[in-house]
Amino acid sequence: MKLIIIGTDHRLQHSIVQTGQRDGKSIYVTRNGRRYRKLIAHCIEKLGAKAILEETHPNQNKLAPTLASITAKQRGLVWQTLGLDGEGVANPGLSDVLLDVSPVEAARQGIKPEFLAGIYDMDKHRIREQYMYTTIMGALAKHDCVLAVVGFVHLGVLARMVEAERIPVTGFLFTYPLVVDEAKS
Repeated sequence: MKLIIIGTDHRLQHSIVQTGQRDGKSIYVTRNGRRYRKLIAHCIEKLGAKAILEETHPNQNKLAPTLASITAKQRGLVWQTLGLDGEGVANPGLSDVLLDVSPVEAARQGIKPEFLAGIYDMDKHRIREQYMYTTIMGALAKHDCVLAVVGFVHLGVLARMVEAERIPVTGFLFTYPLVVDEAKS
């Protein structure tokens, strides 16, 4: 039994990206996500993932499938959301899903990057991480190797929780660079 966990920026999970608006309606284009798909394939082919759990909004696949859910479907693997059903405090909101412009698109449009700063809400994330942990442990009871894709702030917490159960964990951080050269911004 083992867990593979990818901590990422939620924008990298999605198969479409908002590129702007026309006549008050959002314009979306398909996102290739070649490097991210390559990491998912590596986790399946080389590390043996048999199921994919992903921190997404519970209705994510109705809105737009993620790259991991598309890959799971193509390969006949189990895919399951790690987002809570309902509108509880632990549920990732739609603002975590499709509304951010990618850094590449921001650069193309001349938008200055915003610095990452904010409060890590301990109570909110404790609920979310406990739910994710319980769901991951349930999946590990059914599959000998599970891939979990979560927001990067959850990577260390979940890895340590699962390791405490003496289950091997392989972790990957896959996100945009978080260090910004202030002289260039």
